[in-house]
Amino acid sequence: MPSPVMIGIDWGTSSFRASLVDRHGEALESRESPHGILAVPDRDFAGFLRHTIDDWLAAHPGMPILASGMITSRNGWIETPYQPLPLGIKELAHALVSADAPGLGQVHFVTGAVQSPEGERPDVIRGAETEIFGYLATQGVSDGTFLLPGTHNKWLTVEQGRITRFVTCMTGELYALLREHSLLGRTMRQGEFCPEAFVRGVQTARRHPGELLATLFTTRSLHLFDQLSPEHSADYLSGLLIGEECLGQMRQGPPPEQVTIIGRPDLAERYRIATELLSLPSTLATPGLSRHGQLAIARAAELISC
Repeated sequence: MPSPVMIGIDWGTSSFRASLVDRHGEALESRESPHGILAVPDRDFAGFLRHTIDDWLAAHPGMPILASGMITSRNGWIETPYQPLPLGIKELAHALVSADAPGLGQVHFVTGAVQSPEGERPDVIRGAETEIFGYLATQGVSDGTFLLPGTHNKWLTVEQGRITRFVTCMTGELYALLREHSLLGRTMRQGEFCPEAFVRGVQTARRHPGELLATLFTTRSLHLFDQLSPEHSADYLSGLLIGEECLGQMRQGPPPEQVTIIGRPDLAERYRIATELLSLPSTLATPGLSRHGQLAIARAAELISC
């Protein structure tokens, strides 16, 4: 049976995952929890982690622990400084922040990245950079355009193994706000995903680019005139928002040859449908690449040698 070389911690705002990782980046054992950084009792991050992986620690004393994601944000365990672009694996390894924790030993925190901190549109990422480097390590590539959908979607450009550009789109959070706290959501009913309604939303966005504030109300008006059922309204709204997001990124310059989508399968599939409709070639990557990125960073930092 393969031996572990590292413990990888992917700790986000709403979720937690710990993996016992072998030298190939595969998880020999994993533990998941809804205890994201905002749900840890009394903000006792060290205590929660120690309780979750205490048997691993006993079986493998001194094994490197790497943590990435929002755990290194202002609301997390330790706030690490953002690293400027362009950002490669060596810069991330050099910028690791290490801290001693009772019962854990040293925990090594992966820092995030910043773009244009003094500009008109500063932007930041935490966690996405680790997933991207995990993809590069597993696929043996050094260039590409990547989309990581979620609450706050990230579009990233990688050139010669370094992140050179990224942008955050708050599409997921806006969708949730409109669905739960706006007039549009009052007539929506839960139903199975309706591809036809979603495609209709994307096509409306394509026919009316840059008019999102006006087209959003069609989620309501189409329902009033029996052109959109309550069960399909949420998927139509999703199509409007995702379509507008993709079109906005395509207007930033020459479209990429292909976009690699890394995310939760159901959400990634929506983006695959949208990009296909908008003539933007895309491919789906297997999610859960953080541990591969953490392993690559640990090797670059010489925390492990195999």
